[in-house]
Amino acid sequence: MNTTSSARSSRGERTRKAILDATLEVIAEGGVRAVSHRAVAQRAGVNLSLTTYYFSDIFDMVSSAFNDFVERERPRVEQAWTEVFDSVYQYSAAERRKKAVRERLRRRLTLIGVDYLLHKLQDQRAGLFVEHHFYFEALHDERLRSLYESSRQPVLDAMKEFAELFNRVEPELDAELLFGTILKIEHNALVEPPERIDRRRMEWLLGRVIGWMMGLSEPPRTELDDDDHGD
Repeated sequence: MNTTSSARSSRGERTRKAILDATLEVIAEGGVRAVSHRAVAQRAGVNLSLTTYYFSDIFDMVSSAFNDFVERERPRVEQAWTEVFDSVYQYSAAERRKKAVRERLRRRLTLIGVDYLLHKLQDQRAGLFVEHHFYFEALHDERLRSLYESSRQPVLDAMKEFAELFNRVEPELDAELLFGTILKIEHNALVEPPERIDRRRMEWLLGRVIGWMMGLSEPPRTELDDDDHGD
C-alpha cells in the first residue's frame, strides 16, 4: 500500500471511529431510538453522506457502535473475573467448604465487584447508560435482543463457572440471580448523581447474593460497617 492509500485508509478509520463514538453518545443521552444519520453526523462533526457511506442503515450503525463498545470494555471485564477466580483458587476445594473461608471469600469478591461497578458508574457512566438503553430496547427489537444477549453471554458463563465451584444444584439460576442483582444495582445508581452513590448498599446487595451462591445465610458486613467498628 502506497503512502497516499495508507493516509486515506487512516483518515477513513478515524472518521468511522468518530461516527461510532458519536452513535454511543447519542444512545447514552437519548436512547437507541434517538439515533439517526443526521443526529450522529452532527455529533461527530462529519458530513451526513459519510454516515450512510460507512453504515448501510441505522441498525448497522447502532450494532457496530455497540459491538465496538463491548470490545473496548472486554479487557476490564476479563481483569475483574481474573481477580475473582484468582481469589477463589488460592483455596483448595476442601478449604472452600469451610464457612470461615467462604465468608472471607464473600468479603473479597464483594469488594472486587463493587470496585468494578463504581468504575463503570463513575468513570464509564455514559457507557453504562448505553448498556441499559440496549437492555430495555431489546425488549422491543429482536435484532437488538440477539445482540445484547450475545454480549452478556460471556459474563453469564463466568458467573455459572463461579457458582459451580460451590456445588450449587442450579448454577445457571444462580448466574441469573447474580446478573439481575448487578443490573438492579446499576439501575439504582444511574438514577442518582455520581456523588450520591450508596456504596454500603451496593456491598450489602452484592454480598448477599454472593453469599447465597456460596451457601451462606447470614447477611454480609460491608466495608463501611468495618470502619464504623474500628476493625
